[in-house]
Amino acid sequence: MIFILVNHIGYGTKSPKKVIFRCTEGEVIHDFTVVDENDREIYSGQARKDGEVVGWNMRDFYSGDFSSVQTEGRYAVRVQGGKSPYFEVRDYRLKMKLMNAVIYYFKAQRDSGEWMLEDRRLPFAGPREGTVDAHGGWFDATGDYGIHFSHLSHGSFFNPQQVPLSDYIFFKAYENMENTCNEEYSMLKRRDLDEGHFGAAFIMRMRAPSGTFFRSINRQDALAAVRGTRRIGFEYHGSSTQFGPASTADIEQITDENYEVGFRSGGGMAIAALAIAARYYYPSEEYSQKEYIDSATDAYHYLKENNLRYANDGKENLVDEYCALCAVTELYKTTGEVEYLHEARNWMKKIASRAVEVGPGRKYLEVSEGIPYFSACDEGLPAASLLWYAQIEKNELWRGKARSLAEELLRFETEITETGVNPFGYPRMHVLRGGKIHDQFFFPHDTTVAPWWQGDNARIASISAAAALMERQTDDRKLKGLLGKLQQDPLDWILGLNPYDSCMMEGYGRNNINYFFHNRYDFVACQGGIVNGITSGLEDEDSIAYVMEPCPEVDDNWRWAEQWIPHASWFLYAVSLLDE
Repeated sequence: MIFILVNHIGYGTKSPKKVIFRCTEGEVIHDFTVVDENDREIYSGQARKDGEVVGWNMRDFYSGDFSSVQTEGRYAVRVQGGKSPYFEVRDYRLKMKLMNAVIYYFKAQRDSGEWMLEDRRLPFAGPREGTVDAHGGWFDATGDYGIHFSHLSHGSFFNPQQVPLSDYIFFKAYENMENTCNEEYSMLKRRDLDEGHFGAAFIMRMRAPSGTFFRSINRQDALAAVRGTRRIGFEYHGSSTQFGPASTADIEQITDENYEVGFRSGGGMAIAALAIAARYYYPSEEYSQKEYIDSATDAYHYLKENNLRYANDGKENLVDEYCALCAVTELYKTTGEVEYLHEARNWMKKIASRAVEVGPGRKYLEVSEGIPYFSACDEGLPAASLLWYAQIEKNELWRGKARSLAEELLRFETEITETGVNPFGYPRMHVLRGGKIHDQFFFPHDTTVAPWWQGDNARIASISAAAALMERQTDDRKLKGLLGKLQQDPLDWILGLNPYDSCMMEGYGRNNINYFFHNRYDFVACQGGIVNGITSGLEDEDSIAYVMEPCPEVDDNWRWAEQWIPHASWFLYAVSLLDE
């Protein structure tokens, strides 16, 4: 049997386009055709045998390219008597459709109703006294109606960027739409700004008296009554309560810093979000543009002096640095103050000092000495932060250094991705596992945040975004081709071009995964949101898994099926960068 795998939604007219044939019984594929809605042959191509992906326990894959099909329409791929479902080839309208879906998802995730009523006067968990008006923001995930700047701080290097990044990306996506000069984005831009300023107002309410921000709104239990069960939460520095009692709870003293954030735990991206929000007027009854920028500058200067108070290990690492670089880049762009340009150069130099050369024109970053940087959700953010900085840098030397480093990072990513059999072009990770550095497809199980691991759709979407930014800033034709694939392949994977033929945007495409929880299906996914995605196997990290139905080993498939706002955020930004 042959499975014909395509992007379920479609491709841009100028985008790379591929089809993957998954064979289950040793079939041999030589050629394929693309047909239109009237079953007329539009294109004929040769299929290439890629073979088996090591560890996936799947038979041979074949691939075909039909990028030359650029006329708008509905098409299908036909091979050996079989035909795929139809998909679209469209210009910016396909891009609008996908962005619109994500914006509606966020609107549905808004803190409202009984949750908002509780969040208007939240007490603190633990020993801290007082209350906070923290209404607003977006629920973190399908099964987590908490609201978080970041979590996993006990792991030092794996802080995901959550609400502040999502807010920041609404404004960055707005800029991308604005830069196209396409008048048909008019209503989408309005709705994008509405969501962005909704998020910015929440960030303002989360300001702490110290000068930084509160970290999280925690909920007691996903199925508990809302009344009286929500708190401004804290995190232990040495362990987590996510999967049970924190192992360090009896020995840690909880101070104000446990409730608040440094650069890497959401503070840097919060500053960036407020700074960029200050550039774009939108009717608001609560905060002015001046209040946004004043709060952003105050928070930056406070964290510049006090960031290590909020680092669980008392040490600065790469995550602090790229989040701080995003902050000062936007502060400079909004204020024009040369101080922030100098600050940006300093943060860029710190990032550059962590680069490890692995060959001509190829480097990776260490998050800390001897430890390669890898992330389940923000792996493209270091390169993106460098490229955003390069856009505001006036000095040709510093601008060139930032662009060169971003290019070297992305060249390394394309190199490891193209190593071995990888027909889908799934971006590989350069990880530390079992004390050794090596490359693999999915986020490792055994890290400092274990047993937390999940699908990394946010990670691959962030790499797609970084590739698109780099492609726009290089004249190297060969590199442009590599970056075009690195941009498109992750989006194709999320939208159904994967071994399970599953579109991971709820309500679109085919074979959407359902989230089950101990034989319950309460956590219904929201249309337009992106689920966690495909992972390595439960026991074998070189294998592959996507648990769509309950089984003896899994009665809660959150690792694969839970929607999480970083996935949707990075997907939104990556799609906003698609060529038109």
